[in-house]
Amino acid sequence: MMENSRKARERAEAALSGPPERPAKGSAIGIIAAESLAIQEKTARLKKLRMERDAVEVPKVAKVKAKTKPKPKAKTTASKPRAKKSAG
Repeated sequence: MMENSRKARERAEAALSGPPERPAKGSAIGIIAAESLAIQEKTARLKKLRMERDAVEVPKVAKVKAKTKPKPKAKTTASKPRAKKSAG
């Protein structure tokens, strides 16, 4: 009788306890939060560098072409030759 209760207890403990190498609860959330924070910091740093670079550079003046009217396209639709009506 004692043997059966000891085996039953061991099975119950094994079933209720998780695997020992199981990561701590919420560790995935911590990893995701850390990655998100790193991305935000990198983005802020790059934005600051970009703004500093743009403040130093002289803006390039784009050459503006005078607007010209486009040439009319030749008609490309082929039409059937029309037969002349004879008077009569």
